[in-house]
Amino acid sequence: MDWRVVLVEELSRGSRRVPDWNRPSRRIIAVSTRIARQRGWSVVVPYYHPSKRKRIYEKPRIAIIFDISGAISKSFYDTHIDDLNNCIRQVKPEEVWVLYCDYEVRSVEHYEHPSITAIKPPEEIPPSKGLSAYTPAFRYIKEHGHEMRVENIVYLTDLRPTEPLDSINRELQTLFHQVEAKKLLWLVPSDVRDGDFWRPPLGKIVWI
Repeated sequence: MDWRVVLVEELSRGSRRVPDWNRPSRRIIAVSTRIARQRGWSVVVPYYHPSKRKRIYEKPRIAIIFDISGAISKSFYDTHIDDLNNCIRQVKPEEVWVLYCDYEVRSVEHYEHPSITAIKPPEEIPPSKGLSAYTPAFRYIKEHGHEMRVENIVYLTDLRPTEPLDSINRELQTLFHQVEAKKLLWLVPSDVRDGDFWRPPLGKIVWI
């Protein structure tokens, strides 16, 4: 399936039903009125019962992490950033946090609805791959959870970190649980499948 379709479907939040206080439940009122008349009481509904037919669509909060270690080339970012921005516009998130990270978080951009039009790709990418680690980005989100409160995390990388794999496998699940996110998506260039790469213990790989 096209990665853009998968990304939009995974990040879009479904609707849910909530009590509609602007529309009282006619059934509850009718039953209360009938009981009151049968018992000779004054016809006064003791409680206001909302209707449960209201359906709302909530806008998600998303963190997007860009690997700037050289794992992903600048030309790759430049080629796919428009498609990524189109996906974000379809999802219509409440907030987007963009983290630029190699072996530590170098910078962070914050976008809020309704001004989320286009996120910026990394400006400087080394010509060859340097040190890369995944846990620092998750640790940053955890430490700033009081303001970020993200529900979905998207990590664009090559799944070939220089961080010890035992450390990632041990720490990542704990960090992900602590940030209380619901989904983790790994956006990975398709040519990575031709070689060895790290299989993350959680999250879904989406091949670009």
